[in-house]
Amino acid sequence: MVRQILSARTVLQQIQHRQQAKESMIRQFYYQLLGNSPRVAWKSMMFKNKARPKAIFTMWLQLQGKLLTVDRLIKWGVNVDPSCSLCQLNDETRDHLFVSCSFTKTVWQKILQWMRRQEVIGDNWGQHQEWITQRAKGRSYGAQLYRMVYAEVTHGVWIERNMRIFQQRSRSDDSITREIAYICNVRTTKGISSLVQYFMFH
Repeated sequence: MVRQILSARTVLQQIQHRQQAKESMIRQFYYQLLGNSPRVAWKSMMFKNKARPKAIFTMWLQLQGKLLTVDRLIKWGVNVDPSCSLCQLNDETRDHLFVSCSFTKTVWQKILQWMRRQEVIGDNWGQHQEWITQRAKGRSYGAQLYRMVYAEVTHGVWIERNMRIFQQRSRSDDSITREIAYICNVRTTKGISSLVQYFMFH
C-alpha cells in the first residue's frame, strides 16, 4: 500500500509539472496510467457514442471477446447445445454470431438499407472490425451515427439470442431492425438527426 501511495505521488508530481501545457488533468492522468499499453483498434467506438449505456456495455464486451457465447461456456465445461440459436446452421462463437450468422447478416442488410448505404461487410472478424472502425473514426455526424448504430445492432442481436435461449421467444429480423432504427431516431442529437430524418424503410 505504501508503494502504491508513493507511486501515485510520483505520478501526481509529474502531471503537476506538465500542467503549464494547459492539458486536461484527467487526460494526463489517463495517459500516465496507460503507460506503454497498446491502443486498441476499436477505441473510437467508445467515445461520444449516443447509444444506450447498456448497448455500449454489450458492444464493449463483444469487442473484447468477453461475451458468454456458447463456445466459451463449453471451454469452461458447461454442457450446452453448441448450435447458434439464431440460424441453427453453425456452432455459436463470437465471430459467427456477430459476423457470419445469416440472421445477423439480414439485420445488418436492412439497417444499411435504412441508412441508404450499399456496403459489403467482411465475412471474418478482422474484416468486420476494420469495416466498422474505419467508418466510426472522427467527429463527423456520419461517424457518430455508425458508432451508435453498431452498438445498438450488437445489443439487439445479443438480446435476441438470449431471449431464444432463456425465454423460448423470438422476433423477426424485421422487428429487430425497426426497433433499432426507432431507438437511433430517439437518441440522435441535433446534428445526427439531420441525417436520420431522411432514412426510411421500403
